[in-house]
Amino acid sequence: MSTSLRMLLLAGGLLSLPVSATADEVAVDHGEYQRSILPMRQRVQVMEDWWKRKEQVVLPQIMREQSVDMWIVRNDEADKYYNNEGPVYTSLLPANYEGMTTPSQYASPGSQQVPRFMLFHDNGSNVDYIEPSSYKHISEMVADLEPSRIAIGEHNNAAMLEALGEKFSMRTVDSWTLGVRWLETMVPEQVTAYRDVQGVANELIAEGFSNAAIIPGVTTTDDLNWWFRQRMLDLDIEYENHPSIRVQRRPAYIDKFPDDAAEFVNGRVGNGSNVTIQRGDIISIDSDVFMLGMVTDSHQHVYVLDAGEQDIPDELQSALETVNEVQDQYAKEFVIGRTGREIVASSDDIKRPARVVESELAFHPPPMFLRRYLLGGYMFSHKTYVAGMTSGPGYYPTSIVSNDHKLYANTLYAFEPHTWVAVRGWGDHGVELGMGQIVVVDDAGLQYLNRSQKSKWHVVR
Repeated sequence: MSTSLRMLLLAGGLLSLPVSATADEVAVDHGEYQRSILPMRQRVQVMEDWWKRKEQVVLPQIMREQSVDMWIVRNDEADKYYNNEGPVYTSLLPANYEGMTTPSQYASPGSQQVPRFMLFHDNGSNVDYIEPSSYKHISEMVADLEPSRIAIGEHNNAAMLEALGEKFSMRTVDSWTLGVRWLETMVPEQVTAYRDVQGVANELIAEGFSNAAIIPGVTTTDDLNWWFRQRMLDLDIEYENHPSIRVQRRPAYIDKFPDDAAEFVNGRVGNGSNVTIQRGDIISIDSDVFMLGMVTDSHQHVYVLDAGEQDIPDELQSALETVNEVQDQYAKEFVIGRTGREIVASSDDIKRPARVVESELAFHPPPMFLRRYLLGGYMFSHKTYVAGMTSGPGYYPTSIVSNDHKLYANTLYAFEPHTWVAVRGWGDHGVELGMGQIVVVDDAGLQYLNRSQKSKWHVVR
C-alpha cells in the first residue's frame, strides 16, 4: 500500500494505527507519519468529505440535543469577527457555494450590505437545508413550518425578530451553544486522523530535538526556531506561528556562560530571546502543525547531556515520570457534563506528589481551520478558530470559548498541565515540564492521541 493511500484511508477512518506507546515510538523513529503526508488536493477532498459527514450525522444530533427544531444562521451575526461572518456560517455552507467567490480577506468591515441566510429545519426524520432569500421569505417559512424552538444569533438581530413576529420571537433561543457544539463535535474519521497528525508533530519535534538540529555550544534558540520552520516548509506542512522555544538552565551554569546570563530569570529564558544552547540545558517547545483542518498543540522537552553524562540523570528521569503521574490525575477530572470552571476547581483538590513544587491545569480546544478552493481560483480561509470549553476566562475576541461551556463527548482538547518538580541543583522553582498534546474526550473520559514523552526524554548527546 502506498503511503499516500494509507494516509487517505486513515483520514477517512478506513484504516487505524496501533495506539500503544511502543507502536507510536517505533513510528517516530522511522518517520512513518511524515512519509504518509497527503498531497494538498487530497487533503482538501478529505476535509470536504468530513464536513459533509458532519452535516449528515452531527447536525441532527446537536439540534435534538439542544431541543432546537429550527436554526437560522446569518452571515452578519458574528460581531467579534472582522467581517461579522465567523466560522459557524462558513462551515455550514456547501462546497463551492457561489456566495464565497469574493474571499472574506478582501472584504472591508461592514461591506456586506445584503445578509445571507441558512435555515435548518428538523422535520423529525432528517434536517432540511433551506436558503431563504430575504427576511420576508423567513417569515413565510416559519409560519408554514411552525417550529417550536428557533435558534438565532443574539447580535444585531432586530430585523430577524421583526421577521419572526411576536409569536415566534417568543420561541427563540441564543444559537451560541448550538454553534459551538457544531464546531467542536468530531466525527470518528476526524479523531482517527488527528492521531496521525499528532504523529507528524511528534516526529518533527523528535527530529529537531536531536543532534540532527542541535550542536551544543553553537546552535542558538533562534537557529532552532528557524530549523523547525524550514523543516515544516520542506514537508509541505502549513503553520501560522513561530515555535516557542524556551531554555531552562541550572543556577550554577548561568554564570558559567556570561554572554547569555542577563537573559535568564529564575533560571529560564522564554521566546523572544536568543541564547546559545549549552550542555546541561533543558530546551522546551510549544509548537503546532496545520493539516487537514486540524492544528496540533505540542509541549515537549529535550535534555542536552552535560559533559561526561551518558544518559538522562536519574532525578530528571524521575521528574518526567512525576509530571506524567500528575497529568494522569488531571485527566480523570474530565467528566462529561462538567464545565471548564468545575474541572479546574476539582483539579485543585488533587493530591500532588511530594516533589511537586507547583502544578496547574490548562486546557483549551485545539485551533481548527477552514480551507476551500473554488473553481474560479479563489482560496477561502478563516485562518484558525477555537470553539468549545476552556480552563481560563476566554481567548482573544475571535475565539468561541467559555469556561462555562460543558464538556461533551467526541470533542478534542489541547491538554497542557504545567508542573514544576524539585530537582537538586535546579533552584527553588525546580524544573518546569509542561506536557501538552491533543486529547479526545469520549464516553469513557479523556483519551490521549499519540501521547508523547510518557517515559522518555528527547536527548541531545
